[in-house]
Amino acid sequence: MDAPSRSDATARSSRNPSSADLVAALAAAAALLPLTIVEVLGATPPNASWAAVVIGLFVLLHTAMILRRRSPIGGLVIASAIMLALTAASLPGSPTVAVLLPSSLVYLVFVFTAAASGERFADAAAIALGLAGAAMMTAVAIANDAAEAIGSEPGAIVTLAGFLVASIGAAWALGRSRLELRRTRAARELAREQAAALRMQREREASAEERRRLGRDLHDVVSHSLAVMVAQAEASRLLLGRDDERARAAIEHVVTTGRSAMSDMRGLVSVLAAPAGDGRHDAAPMEPSPGLTELPDLVGRASAPGRAVTFEELGVAREVSPGLGLTAYRIVQESLTNTLKHTDPPTSSVVRLEWGGDVVEVTIEDDGGAGLASTGGPDGRGIRGMRERARQLGGDLENGPLTGGGWRTRLSLPLPPAETPR
Repeated sequence: MDAPSRSDATARSSRNPSSADLVAALAAAAALLPLTIVEVLGATPPNASWAAVVIGLFVLLHTAMILRRRSPIGGLVIASAIMLALTAASLPGSPTVAVLLPSSLVYLVFVFTAAASGERFADAAAIALGLAGAAMMTAVAIANDAAEAIGSEPGAIVTLAGFLVASIGAAWALGRSRLELRRTRAARELAREQAAALRMQREREASAEERRRLGRDLHDVVSHSLAVMVAQAEASRLLLGRDDERARAAIEHVVTTGRSAMSDMRGLVSVLAAPAGDGRHDAAPMEPSPGLTELPDLVGRASAPGRAVTFEELGVAREVSPGLGLTAYRIVQESLTNTLKHTDPPTSSVVRLEWGGDVVEVTIEDDGGAGLASTGGPDGRGIRGMRERARQLGGDLENGPLTGGGWRTRLSLPLPPAETPR
């Protein structure tokens, strides 16, 4: 279950009676009720029973203010019922028009609260009951011919009606304004929370993608380096006693490859182990990432006695982005690794780089050598990694066996139209 939002908590707290509601009710009673009682007791002809009922109704009206926010519609209905009773107590023959006494102003608070509550139909109920109350109060004033209370001029009734309608309308409008302000604040808070959650989600996704990329790089570096080292070690074993100079060169190649692999692994592992947000994930690498210009060196390192690898470049070379260059480099690296791992010498391989108008293609082919090595077929994880790399740049990767033996991997990557000749 989701945790309640801050706006939900605020809405709930506004519905519960608090010390602020009690203070507001007491302040309204202190300001209006004494004036009302004075006018009730001073009405003529004196009527003790009538006075007790009217004062009691106004006390109930003031008391209801304490609970108005717990049930805005319920409070409005109760206040309307009290005002209806006061209207009945103001019919012709009554000592005074009780419904027009000062404490009647409290009814505007109930209209405001209902309009500001946001409950279904609350604003409609507030304006409807309020206007109905204003109409009844005006009708009672007319019926009582309350000249002393509202003036003797013909326009006095119109003025009274306008004042009552304006008061109800103002209370309702202020309530609606309060509601819209609260909704706007809640919407802004929700937008901030959603934006923060979206940022966190994007950061997690970026971190996960970065770790997947580093995992692929680690796999490529380790797998390729070990395959080259094994191939060179096998060559040195075959050459010992027959061509010691070439054997020593092969052993030196093993040492150099091992040291390079250890350096690459330390860099990748340090990034993988770094906590998110410490800056190491986003830091620039110590050395430039390998690209298309490093393919000849990669081919040279993969060559060994009994394992001939050649490099060909066709077309006009162009500047490419570091990401495209690294993708092509890693795919060639993985393809050569598969040749070293899954075929027995002697083998012959070719890496062909072809520049087109809007694409660059890299083809890696081997002749299958003396047959599949005992380790089995191509590494499915490595092939999946190659396809993911190509797909991320909008490229295409094809691989499969050749007729007559061997394996071909063909990578096609789109070139941006703005690329310039290198």
